[in-house]
Amino acid sequence: MNWIEQFTDMIFPLNREQLNIEGAFLLKNQHLPKSIFKYREVNKNSIKNLEEDTVWLADPSNFNDPYDCAHTVDFSRMQKYQSSTFFDKFMKEKGSDINLSVEQKNTLSMSQDPIGDLIDILLSGEPPERREGIKAALTSAQNKMHEDLALANSKSIASTFKLCSFSERNDSMLMWAHYASYHQGFCIEYDLESIPYADYRRRFLYPAIYSDDMFDATEHLMKGVEDENFNNLHLSLAGLVKAKDWEYEKEWRLVFANEIFESERSYNIGKPKKVYLGTKISQDNQDRLIEICSRRDIPVSKMKAHHSMFKLESASLKDAEQHFFKEKA
Repeated sequence: MNWIEQFTDMIFPLNREQLNIEGAFLLKNQHLPKSIFKYREVNKNSIKNLEEDTVWLADPSNFNDPYDCAHTVDFSRMQKYQSSTFFDKFMKEKGSDINLSVEQKNTLSMSQDPIGDLIDILLSGEPPERREGIKAALTSAQNKMHEDLALANSKSIASTFKLCSFSERNDSMLMWAHYASYHQGFCIEYDLESIPYADYRRRFLYPAIYSDDMFDATEHLMKGVEDENFNNLHLSLAGLVKAKDWEYEKEWRLVFANEIFESERSYNIGKPKKVYLGTKISQDNQDRLIEICSRRDIPVSKMKAHHSMFKLESASLKDAEQHFFKEKA
């Protein structure tokens, strides 16, 4: 078991009796990177954030990953789990309207799927072809209902998150391309070592969990809030689990869950430790960022393409100009 698995087991268990919040944060603190990085395009919003020492806490619906903060629910499993209670209630209210034998009632009372078995009994008088057709139609409608419920439930829970994404690295060519306008933007470094242990910026910063499977909220929803061991932190996992395709990002997320913030907003993250300019940034944008950083006493470097390897390196402004991306006069 790696440290991230240990961490999530301690802070996001299904059963609140297994919660070990302080132990989880102590473990995370041991593995926290010294700095985190935010890739940016050059626009009025990123300039405003740089000037004000803020980041934007966004709604997952505005992220580039359609699965961001999503989860799945097995409603057919939930139905079977809840069907006994539902069946007992149904029989008390409608049982007198249904002519069932003692043997049929006994069979249903011991069934793992009393609703499905009741449908079989009620359709037993129909011709085989008609019976199968009706049952197939009911099953199809039920499956569609479950899919719609899962999607609606996922969107509803995702909307309770507001978050900002960072990376452990500032030299990802893919991230410079995807998030910094094809290397024409910049990257901001934030120092985590200077942030106090109990500060929300450190407390609510979590590593992304990369997986082939979506977060499954079935057991959480089956447990229900009325259960005394219900752990509302468990659903926060939905905001951290991402597809393995994103693993190259080495992402950390500042996550505010459970509708701590009802809408998107800026959030003070602290003065940047350093700013890195993209290899293909325009001269106007370079001059603009250098002026801001000089005025605010923020060090500036520029990314430089390695002469023989597919990788980027941080260099002084002067040294970074000597590379093959530079346009000829």
